[in-house]
Amino acid sequence: MKKRKIIICAVIALLLLIGFGVWSKWMSTTRIAFINYQTITLGEIGRANDNPLVKIESLDAEDMAKAKDYDMVFVQAMGLRLTEDQRAELEKAMKDGTPVVSTMITNPDNDFCSVDTAKANRMKAYIDNGGRKNYHNLLSYVRKYIDKKIIYASEPEKVVERVYGLLYHADPNRPDDENKQFNSLSEYNKFLKEKGLWKPNAPAIVITGSMGEPKELIAELEKTGNMVYPVNSIQKFVEENHADSIKVSAIINMAHGRLGDAFVDYLKRVDVPLFAPLNVNQLEKKWENDKMGMSGGFLSQSVVTPEIDGAIRPYALFAHYVGKDDLEYVAAMPERLGTFVQTVNNYIALKHKPNSQKRVAIYYYKGPGQNALTAGGMEVGPSLYNLLVRLKHEGYNVAGLPDSPEGLMQAIQRQGAVFNLYAKGAFDDFMKNGKPALVTKNEYESWVKKTLRPEKYQEVVKANGEFPGEYMSTPDGKLAVARVQFGNIVLLPQNAAGAGTNAFQIVHGTNAAPPHTYIASYLWTQYGFKADVLIHFGTHGSLEFTPKKQSALSNLDWPDRLVGALPHFYLYTIGNVGEGLIAKRRSYAGLQSYLTPPFMESGMRGAYAELTSKLKLYNQNIGKNKALLQQTSLA
Repeated sequence: MKKRKIIICAVIALLLLIGFGVWSKWMSTTRIAFINYQTITLGEIGRANDNPLVKIESLDAEDMAKAKDYDMVFVQAMGLRLTEDQRAELEKAMKDGTPVVSTMITNPDNDFCSVDTAKANRMKAYIDNGGRKNYHNLLSYVRKYIDKKIIYASEPEKVVERVYGLLYHADPNRPDDENKQFNSLSEYNKFLKEKGLWKPNAPAIVITGSMGEPKELIAELEKTGNMVYPVNSIQKFVEENHADSIKVSAIINMAHGRLGDAFVDYLKRVDVPLFAPLNVNQLEKKWENDKMGMSGGFLSQSVVTPEIDGAIRPYALFAHYVGKDDLEYVAAMPERLGTFVQTVNNYIALKHKPNSQKRVAIYYYKGPGQNALTAGGMEVGPSLYNLLVRLKHEGYNVAGLPDSPEGLMQAIQRQGAVFNLYAKGAFDDFMKNGKPALVTKNEYESWVKKTLRPEKYQEVVKANGEFPGEYMSTPDGKLAVARVQFGNIVLLPQNAAGAGTNAFQIVHGTNAAPPHTYIASYLWTQYGFKADVLIHFGTHGSLEFTPKKQSALSNLDWPDRLVGALPHFYLYTIGNVGEGLIAKRRSYAGLQSYLTPPFMESGMRGAYAELTSKLKLYNQNIGKNKALLQQTSLA
């Protein structure tokens, strides 16, 4: 009896072992690794996978020792940099039987291939042509002919040569399907009409570039009243004059590199803004915690080179998210999408809104009390007055503008002053005669709720106490915002971005959250005054130096939150390129350069030379000759 049980157990064990062997060889999951593939490409391959027994994974070069564990490894060779150890691990996996194929080979050292040429070429053709149908057939081919499985191993179809159309758009009824392609504007416009997306006389916005997944962006732009034209090649769209068939209002480039001088000439001719939203190329939470935001090659290709084309607003819009299949996908960040779309709409509105109705907020810089207005290389008072006079001539409402620069300065000293904490008497007089905007706790907190995450506002409370704080507050708990208003134009002093006695550090950046007065001024500009445009007048203020990221800012960074969706222009000296770039990238400013004043001969060379000679003679003869000392005395 005991012997019989042993035999039965042995047979069962053998059958299980045979079954496991059969399962492993012909039925188990096919694991495919992709090394150095862009998240957008890998996401499309993931969307094409409907086989429950095919598992796609992204393999980092740092984990190259795991390559041997996969049934197929694809290597995207362009830009691939491997250490000697990583290269050795991959070559060992190939030697031990792991199928490996390289694509997009630009360096022969990265041409890895351990399958026969015919199979390698077939798989490369699927990848090179792209599209979900080819990707689906690639996965089927790997499972059936490389991993040699017999279940869930359908016969792959031939490679489909993919032809990109002039334009593309998702089908609103099947948004998760692959984009539909259109070969002409007339064909595309017909599609818009059929799908209820045609809006006569609506702003036309062109989208181009490959560094983002624009599906949500297109939908949000359309939802807010625009006609969207997503193009596969902006160069072709412009050079073949398709762009001239529509009245373009703005262009959005999901950039990675330049668009070229011919495109810049087109921009100058049609005079429309070019926006360059960013893909942060990492998981959203990881990027939010990154102090740099963006650096290295991505900074160069996504921020620096698009600036050469004239791009503005390097606004972080796309990030990576982990899907149900554990792959990373690119998508627009929901928290930031609405603000970006509103920004685009606000710039477009500036072109169409009558000047007489435009509301303009202009920030200037001055010290406490009777200190003059300051800006590097600019006589601020007369320059600001000249701007206001020009606005008046252009049809802007500047009712009440004084007749002279001196009158403007008097109004600013009376209504737009900055105070030290100890200047109680001056502040009391300002409250009586300065006509400040008074912000209540309810107003402020409603604005804060629209702008800041709760944890971000707690940083403000921790650093400065509860609203309204000590500075610029009234006995009944309101906060005063100093401003000088002429019709639809308001002039505001930029308050100190921090506390303390180190003025340089306060202007050029502290690690603390700004005080209530600083925040309230910018939020009043957005929500109280309802400005159409924000201007900072002269070099330079502190907004672009408030915490934290260097570039590709998030909802946790103060410049991003305080500028919001407002079009922003910054008058900046042409002699300070470095800090000008900081203003451009961190406060989303369009820079308007002004020239540094020319140097002139002072006529003091002779006097200083004589003074230097006497000082030298005096120091050489101390204690030697009293008469000579008296002769060379400075008295």
